[in-house]
Amino acid sequence: MSVGFYPARDYLPLVEFGVMRSCGSKAVIHTDEQVYTLVQCLPAIADVMCKEGKDETPVFKRESGNFRLGTPKRHPGLTRLYVGSEYISLTSLDLHYLAQKFNIVHQQLRDYVLASPDLLSYVTMPLTSVVYVEPMPNEVHT
Repeated sequence: MSVGFYPARDYLPLVEFGVMRSCGSKAVIHTDEQVYTLVQCLPAIADVMCKEGKDETPVFKRESGNFRLGTPKRHPGLTRLYVGSEYISLTSLDLHYLAQKFNIVHQQLRDYVLASPDLLSYVTMPLTSVVYVEPMPNEVHT
Protein backbone atom coordinates (compact mmCIF):
# COMPACT_ATOMS: atom_id res chain seq x y z
CA MET A 1 0.00 0.00 0.00
CA SER A 2 1.29 3.47 -0.80
CA VAL A 3 0.16 6.90 0.34
CA GLY A 4 1.06 10.09 -1.54
CA PHE A 5 0.07 13.71 -1.85
CA TYR A 6 -0.89 15.24 -5.20
CA PRO A 7 -0.87 19.02 -4.80
CA ALA A 8 -0.25 19.41 -8.56
CA ARG A 9 -3.97 18.96 -9.23
CA ASP A 10 -4.92 22.63 -8.87
CA TYR A 11 -2.99 22.66 -5.58
CA LEU A 12 -5.83 20.86 -3.81
CA PRO A 13 -4.87 18.79 -0.79
CA LEU A 14 -5.44 15.24 -2.05
CA VAL A 15 -4.26 11.92 -0.67
CA GLU A 16 -3.86 8.83 -2.84
CA PHE A 17 -4.13 5.33 -1.45
CA GLY A 18 -2.76 2.69 -3.74
CA VAL A 19 -2.27 -1.05 -3.60
CA MET A 20 -0.10 -3.41 -5.60
CA ARG A 21 -1.47 -6.86 -6.18
CA SER A 22 -0.45 -9.72 -8.46
CA CYS A 23 -3.04 -8.53 -11.01
CA GLY A 24 -1.66 -4.95 -11.07
CA SER A 25 -1.99 -1.72 -9.16
CA LYS A 26 -5.00 0.34 -8.23
CA ALA A 27 -5.43 3.67 -6.48
CA VAL A 28 -8.13 5.98 -5.21
CA ILE A 29 -7.67 9.69 -4.47
CA HIS A 30 -9.31 11.27 -1.43
CA THR A 31 -10.04 14.87 -0.50
CA ASP A 32 -9.08 16.27 2.88
CA GLU A 33 -12.67 15.85 4.16
CA GLN A 34 -12.61 12.16 3.23
CA VAL A 35 -9.26 11.74 4.98
CA TYR A 36 -10.68 13.34 8.14
CA THR A 37 -13.61 10.90 7.98
CA LEU A 38 -11.12 8.06 7.67
CA VAL A 39 -9.22 9.36 10.70
CA GLN A 40 -12.41 9.23 12.74
CA CYS A 41 -13.39 5.69 11.76
CA LEU A 42 -9.99 3.92 11.58
CA PRO A 43 -10.05 2.82 15.24
CA ALA A 44 -13.54 1.35 14.84
CA ILE A 45 -12.68 -0.55 11.65
CA ALA A 46 -9.49 -1.84 13.25
CA ASP A 47 -11.57 -3.17 16.18
CA VAL A 48 -13.94 -4.89 13.75
CA MET A 49 -11.06 -6.48 11.85
CA CYS A 50 -9.57 -7.80 15.10
CA LYS A 51 -12.73 -9.90 15.49
CA GLU A 52 -11.91 -11.65 12.19
CA GLY A 53 -11.96 -15.41 12.38
CA LYS A 54 -14.88 -15.65 14.80
CA ASP A 55 -18.05 -17.55 13.88
CA GLU A 56 -19.76 -14.34 12.89
CA THR A 57 -18.35 -12.28 10.00
CA PRO A 58 -17.70 -8.75 11.30
CA VAL A 59 -19.37 -5.99 9.31
CA PHE A 60 -18.50 -2.31 9.42
CA LYS A 61 -19.76 0.47 7.18
CA ARG A 62 -19.14 4.22 7.11
CA GLU A 63 -20.36 6.62 4.40
CA SER A 64 -19.82 10.32 3.83
CA GLY A 65 -20.83 11.66 0.42
CA ASN A 66 -19.12 9.58 -2.25
CA PHE A 67 -16.65 8.15 0.31
CA ARG A 68 -17.43 4.70 1.71
CA LEU A 69 -15.45 2.38 3.93
CA GLY A 70 -16.70 -1.06 4.82
CA THR A 71 -16.16 -4.74 5.32
CA PRO A 72 -18.10 -6.63 2.65
CA LYS A 73 -20.14 -9.63 3.84
CA ARG A 74 -19.02 -11.83 0.95
CA HIS A 75 -15.31 -11.12 1.46
CA PRO A 76 -14.43 -11.59 5.13
CA GLY A 77 -11.02 -10.29 6.07
CA LEU A 78 -11.13 -7.44 3.53
CA THR A 79 -12.01 -3.79 3.92
CA ARG A 80 -12.99 -1.74 0.89
CA LEU A 81 -12.15 1.93 0.58
CA TYR A 82 -14.45 3.59 -1.99
CA VAL A 83 -14.50 6.94 -3.75
CA GLY A 84 -17.59 6.92 -5.96
CA SER A 85 -17.58 3.57 -7.74
CA GLU A 86 -13.78 3.13 -7.55
CA TYR A 87 -12.39 1.16 -4.63
CA ILE A 88 -9.34 -0.60 -3.30
CA SER A 89 -9.46 -3.66 -1.08
CA LEU A 90 -7.33 -3.71 2.04
CA THR A 91 -6.36 -6.83 3.94
CA SER A 92 -6.25 -6.76 7.73
CA LEU A 93 -2.45 -6.41 7.44
CA ASP A 94 -2.86 -3.38 5.13
CA LEU A 95 -5.38 -1.90 7.54
CA HIS A 96 -3.10 -2.33 10.54
CA TYR A 97 -0.23 -0.71 8.63
CA LEU A 98 -2.48 2.20 7.67
CA ALA A 99 -3.73 2.61 11.23
CA GLN A 100 -0.14 2.77 12.55
CA LYS A 101 1.12 5.24 9.94
CA PHE A 102 -1.99 7.31 9.37
CA ASN A 103 -1.19 9.92 12.00
CA ILE A 104 1.79 10.99 9.85
CA VAL A 105 -0.43 11.35 6.76
CA HIS A 106 -3.04 13.25 8.76
CA GLN A 107 -0.40 15.65 10.18
CA GLN A 108 1.10 16.30 6.72
CA LEU A 109 -2.34 16.97 5.27
CA ARG A 110 -3.21 19.34 8.11
CA ASP A 111 0.07 21.22 7.62
CA TYR A 112 -0.57 21.47 3.88
CA VAL A 113 -4.10 22.80 4.44
CA LEU A 114 -2.76 25.42 6.87
CA ALA A 115 -0.05 26.49 4.39
CA SER A 116 -2.27 26.46 1.31
CA PRO A 117 -3.35 30.15 1.45
CA ASP A 118 0.33 31.22 1.37
CA LEU A 119 1.08 28.65 -1.31
CA LEU A 120 -1.77 29.84 -3.52
CA SER A 121 -0.72 33.48 -3.27
CA TYR A 122 2.87 32.50 -4.11
CA VAL A 123 1.74 30.45 -7.11
CA THR A 124 -0.70 33.00 -8.51
CA MET A 125 1.71 35.94 -8.24
CA PRO A 126 3.75 34.98 -11.34
CA LEU A 127 0.58 34.13 -13.25
CA THR A 128 -0.89 37.58 -12.72
CA SER A 129 2.36 39.53 -13.20
CA VAL A 130 2.41 42.05 -16.05
CA VAL A 131 5.99 43.21 -15.58
CA TYR A 132 8.64 42.00 -17.99
CA VAL A 133 12.32 42.41 -17.13
CA GLU A 134 14.63 42.60 -20.14
CA PRO A 135 17.71 40.44 -19.61
CA MET A 136 21.09 42.12 -19.75
CA PRO A 137 22.88 41.67 -23.15
CA ASN A 138 25.91 39.95 -21.56
CA GLU A 139 23.84 37.64 -19.35
CA VAL A 140 24.47 33.93 -19.90
CA HIS A 141 21.37 31.77 -20.38
CA THR A 142 21.47 28.16 -19.26
